[in-house]
Amino acid sequence: MAIENEPTGFTGCIREIVINNRELNLTVTDSKGGANIGDCDGTDCGYAVCKNNGTCQVENLGFSCSCPREWTGTTCEQSIYCSQNMCGSHALCIPQPSSLSYTCSCTLGWTGKYCDNKIKFYIAKFVGNSYIKYTDPFYGKRDLQYSRLSLNFTTNQTEGLIAWMGKSEDEDNDFLAIGLANGTLKVVINLGERISVPLMRSKYFTCSDGRWHFITVVQNQTCIKVYLDEELILFEDIDPQRKYTALNYGGICYFGGFEIGREVNIVTTGLFQKEFFGKIKDVVLFQDSKKIQLMKAEGYNIHDGNSGN
Repeated sequence: MAIENEPTGFTGCIREIVINNRELNLTVTDSKGGANIGDCDGTDCGYAVCKNNGTCQVENLGFSCSCPREWTGTTCEQSIYCSQNMCGSHALCIPQPSSLSYTCSCTLGWTGKYCDNKIKFYIAKFVGNSYIKYTDPFYGKRDLQYSRLSLNFTTNQTEGLIAWMGKSEDEDNDFLAIGLANGTLKVVINLGERISVPLMRSKYFTCSDGRWHFITVVQNQTCIKVYLDEELILFEDIDPQRKYTALNYGGICYFGGFEIGREVNIVTTGLFQKEFFGKIKDVVLFQDSKKIQLMKAEGYNIHDGNSGN
C-alpha cells in the first residue's frame, strides 16, 4: 500500500546498509544530507559498539563489553598482544597471534624495531608490508585524457604491485597499474565499466633481475604507450570506439601496495598477487618538471633505499 497511492514515508529504524560489500556509515558526519532523523539505537549498546565480536551488556551507568579471548579494552578494540607494546608514537602496533607477540609498523619517515629512528630518503625501499599513498595536489588541473606516469624501480621478486594510479575504493574506480606477474612486466588500465585491460605478459619484458629499470606509461585517450628503459615496447588502442577516454584516478597514487589490512590480490581482484619488494625512485606524473616528493606522502614501513644495494 505504500506505493499504490502517494508514497508514504518510512517510520522505523534502519541500520547495517551494505552496498557492494561496503557498509555505509549512518552518522551525522558521514551522511551527505537529510532531515528529521534521530538516533534509533534504543540502548547504550546500540549497533556494533563492541568490536571484534564482543558482546554488549546494558548496565545502570551505560554498557560493558565482554571480549573474546584475544581482545581487550572498553570496546574490545585492542589486541591483548598490543596491550603492553613498546611501539613509539610514530607507529601502529600489529598483533602477531601466531607468535603471541606484535610488530611495530612505522609511519613514513621513521624506522627501527619500535619506530623511534627518524630517516630521510630519496629512494624508497619496500619490504613487502610497505606502501606509499600520494595525493596529487594538481589533480583538479589535470587533463585526464592525457595521463602519464614514469618511475625507476628495481627488484629481484617475480610478483609485486609497483604502482596503482587510482582511488581503489571500489571496482568502479578507474586505474592505471604497473607491476610484475610471473616474473614479467604487467601494465593494466581501466577507463570505465570495470573493463580491465592487461597489456603485456611477454617473457621479453622480464624485470626481476635486481637492476634499475625506467618505465613510462602514457595514455592518450584510449591509446596506450609503454616505454621500458626508454624503448617503446607497446603501442595499443584499447578501445577504438572511444567510449571512455579519461583516466579519472581521483588524484590518488599508491606505490608498493595498499593500506595495512588491504591485501593486494583482493584489492586488485587478482590482477596482482603480492605487495612490492624492492626500490622505487624518480616518480613523475604527467609532464611535471619535478619529481613527486615521496617523503611528504602517507605510508608505512618505508626504508631508506639510499644506503646499501
